[in-house]
Amino acid sequence: MRHIGTRLVLLAAIGMVLAACGGTGDTGATGASGAGTQGAATAEGGGLSVGAGTETEGQTDAGAETEGQTDAGEETEGQTDAATEADGGDEPQVAFIPQIVGIPYYDGFEEGAQRAAEEFGVDYVQSGPAQADPSEQLRILEGFITQGFDAIVVSPLDPTTLDNAISEAVDAGILVAASDADAPGTDRAFYVAQATDQALGYTLIDNLVEQIGGEGQIGIVSGVANTPSLDAWVEFMQERIETTYPDVEVVGGVRHAPDSETALSEAQSLMTAFPEIDGLVGVPSTAVPGVAQAVQNAGKAGEIAVIGYGSPNTARPFIESGVMETTVLWDVEQLGYLTVWAVDYILEGNEFEPENDVPGFDEPVAWDEETQTLLLGPPVIYDESNVGDFDF
Repeated sequence: MRHIGTRLVLLAAIGMVLAACGGTGDTGATGASGAGTQGAATAEGGGLSVGAGTETEGQTDAGAETEGQTDAGEETEGQTDAATEADGGDEPQVAFIPQIVGIPYYDGFEEGAQRAAEEFGVDYVQSGPAQADPSEQLRILEGFITQGFDAIVVSPLDPTTLDNAISEAVDAGILVAASDADAPGTDRAFYVAQATDQALGYTLIDNLVEQIGGEGQIGIVSGVANTPSLDAWVEFMQERIETTYPDVEVVGGVRHAPDSETALSEAQSLMTAFPEIDGLVGVPSTAVPGVAQAVQNAGKAGEIAVIGYGSPNTARPFIESGVMETTVLWDVEQLGYLTVWAVDYILEGNEFEPENDVPGFDEPVAWDEETQTLLLGPPVIYDESNVGDFDF
């Protein structure tokens, strides 16, 4: 096992984040900048550079439990390292804690991460809560610390809940990073960002407004309340509307739904309260199927536009049936791959450059020193022309 206790000088050298800003919010878009963009239209809203803004990205697309993945920290076939003490082998032990298990999004993340782990000689484990529960994420994180992993990566639901445990891990010589959602204000070493908050918010609204003809009422169904990443995306959606689309109105406030069933109910409520509503947003991937199903059940396909940050597998049946035209996301397999590459790269004693050549990526991956953020690329728009080309 390659503990990083002997690499504290390295971490100091790369400017370990002391209170990393909340996100890449007002900076450029992240997404599949390399191989992951094949066959996918790339969004143009929101720019590409990482600036002084903060990133709380997380989409907070909720995660997916895959075969061999642990559920709520319990051991399953093929993931014995998640439930037992790291064994001290030559391969570095790397753990990732998603926000939730049970949907396709984190299946794709794990597939990309495992592919990188095989290529770079990493022992990779993925374990997350069965429901979007910050306290359960904390329990899993504490377990990985006790087991002595070399590196732990987390996509936090609530960074403040994990703050002390992250510091404990760092003090124990464990490399802690964030991916998929940032952990601002903690001692995480760096953040692997899939797409900036601004680019995600702007891109979604640009697509939705085009679909509703440039004017009308829209409703927003987000995920778990007070999730920083989701809140940031919604904030930039609203900013885009206020500054660019004066004839578009958000009605009914921002609704919150921890699961698809609740999202369906909230979407039905919005359609009932605002019978002239023109579009609905399902913010996280967990909300997208509920919102789309509500429109389908109401017989409003083609009348009420539906969009969200849904994975291709989540959105595909609704795109094929005509309920949705597009879904906005990134290539999550590439995000998983980049995350494992980045962790292994630092454990090997390297430092990120402003532009980094990553195996399998067509374009260099940008590193922002100020925010300690590794940026994947711009958002990807999936529609009927390419949604079948991806499996996550």
